[in-house]
Amino acid sequence: MNKYTKTLLQGGARHTILKGMKYTDAHCHIFSAPIDDAIIGQICNATNTADWEELTPIADDRTHICIGIHPWHIDSVPDDWVNRMHKILLSNPQIMIGEIGIDKYHPNMERQVEVFARQIEIAIEFDRPIHLHCVGAWDKVLHIFKSRRPHTPIVAHAFSGNAEIMTGLAEYDTYFSYKIQDNRINNTTTIAPFDKILVESDCNNASHQLEILATTTHEIAKLRGCDTRELNEQINKNFNGVINYA
Repeated sequence: MNKYTKTLLQGGARHTILKGMKYTDAHCHIFSAPIDDAIIGQICNATNTADWEELTPIADDRTHICIGIHPWHIDSVPDDWVNRMHKILLSNPQIMIGEIGIDKYHPNMERQVEVFARQIEIAIEFDRPIHLHCVGAWDKVLHIFKSRRPHTPIVAHAFSGNAEIMTGLAEYDTYFSYKIQDNRINNTTTIAPFDKILVESDCNNASHQLEILATTTHEIAKLRGCDTRELNEQINKNFNGVINYA
């Protein structure tokens, strides 16, 4: 959780949780079911192979999971990771691929690209949605997409790109997931396609999950000049478009 989110929550962000509203979390690292009934769906992402077996048993109607290797953890990847991923995906047709990607500010870029590209190929092979982490490496990500042509939904987690990058990603079935970070929400929230917007908490515990989702939704609605309930309803439809992909 970032500093701005903490400030919002300490300032009484619960006023943005409108009565009767239900929320979905497009990206988190919570290894348990939601603790609040107002959260009707969450997508929990693994970051390393150690997470895979721990996450798999918690999948249910509200908790959807992804297995993947995050670029921060490529140095600890076991040699048999591809076979292990294949085995889990074969046994679990609803599991998605994530959190995967490329991060300019972490070492071993060549290995990051190699592992990311292989995971994209696996997502294509198994026809699974992709949950993407990208920091400062959109050129490399888009190059891999252009050469592999993924056709499944792509969730651009904590989207931080600009309008040009959004246009490049729009060639694929990309959803843009937002959270409050660095004291703001990315300004592409105002131009993102209405049917491709998602909201996320990116948290690893459930104590503030609902407040983060509600506050982020409320802030996006203000930026877009639309009704919060209308936006929230569309976000939930978009979420279902990802988890129900077949």
